[in-house]
Amino acid sequence: MNLFTFMNQISLLAEAVLGFLLFLSSLSWGVIFYKWYIISKTGRENTGFIRIFKRIDRFSKLYQEAGDFRRSTLAFMFRSAYEKIKGIEERAMAREEAVRDGDIDIVHRTLLQARQEELTRLESYLPILATTANISPFVGLFGTVWGIIHAFRDISHQSSASIASVAPGIADALVTTAAGLFAAIPAVIAYNYFLQRIRGIEALAEAFNMELLNVMAEGRWKE
Repeated sequence: MNLFTFMNQISLLAEAVLGFLLFLSSLSWGVIFYKWYIISKTGRENTGFIRIFKRIDRFSKLYQEAGDFRRSTLAFMFRSAYEKIKGIEERAMAREEAVRDGDIDIVHRTLLQARQEELTRLESYLPILATTANISPFVGLFGTVWGIIHAFRDISHQSSASIASVAPGIADALVTTAAGLFAAIPAVIAYNYFLQRIRGIEALAEAFNMELLNVMAEGRWKE
């Protein structure tokens, strides 16, 4: 049976269900490829920025280098913290006052805010995968139930109800369940994979947060 013949035999509702599942599957695959690119690039740039962070002694030089890592969570956190502490220092100089140790708490909150912004960016579009994974099997099952009802209704108008007359209608109805699983399974796998990668980036950002605060407490930010 070719696709054209099959589409002519199923009900209009089953066609709508298959079309909706095809839309969800296409959308989820688009999100999968996009997030794979973004998260992979973020991971590579985080690794590169850590190497530079350990090699460069002056924060002013590191700030210039951080501009090359546009996708790095750690670079974004460092730029945010450096700009905040420089702003605090400039205001203190204008008032002819010394920078207080308590200003480190302000930098800490800035780092937390920058980390949260980056995590929000990394988690964007993941709800699409979660939604596809959750509703696709049920949408496919709905199409199957409707198809079976449609098949048995046709059987009721026939003189016999042999397996040969029942099987084709049920087989056509089960296609929507298969389509629902086809849309849901990749979405589930990708969602769990990306979530694990993001949690790893979050842990790395937390460790970098503490290390950067320790370095700033030692006065290295003044260089």
